[in-house]
Amino acid sequence: MTLLVIGVDLTGDINGFTPDQVTAALLDQVPDLIHYIIAFLLIAALWIIHHMQFYKIHYVDHKLLWMTIGSLLFVGLMPFSTDLVGDFPTYPICAFIFELNLLITSLLFYLQWSYATANRHLIDPSISAESISAGKQRAAVIPVLSIIGITFAVAGIQWSTLVYLFAPLVFLLLHLYGTKLKRGGWGF
Repeated sequence: MTLLVIGVDLTGDINGFTPDQVTAALLDQVPDLIHYIIAFLLIAALWIIHHMQFYKIHYVDHKLLWMTIGSLLFVGLMPFSTDLVGDFPTYPICAFIFELNLLITSLLFYLQWSYATANRHLIDPSISAESISAGKQRAAVIPVLSIIGITFAVAGIQWSTLVYLFAPLVFLLLHLYGTKLKRGGWGF
């Protein structure tokens, strides 16, 4: 996550810049900063999902380890794809690469949970079906948003990456819906 900031930099020799040139150079970094924040928060969400999953996973086998290593491979590509879309925010191909990177990464997190909970072979058997389902719902948020973003990028829509700004709202709605189910209604 911290490596993402490397993509936010002032290009060229800035020595001797006038205040207007500094302002222009900083304004040129706005797309990089926006995509840095988006990527940082999405990786943070995946990190939280990962910890929530592995808190409930009691056993690990080779398949789960390889899925985790695969997800780390694509997490490692996030600085590249974030820098690319930050430098060229209006180029749909750059957004496509960023969103594909997020799709693959987040799908691997979803598959890890699905695999670990299948037949409850890697988790505590007492974990409820509702908890397993809630984990799948949380893990599906970023892949679904990625598919929407990819669809927008393929359609040529600029700034398709802004679809990820809906992630916090979706996570909140899932949380509120889960709370509603536990309490038997929307009341407190």
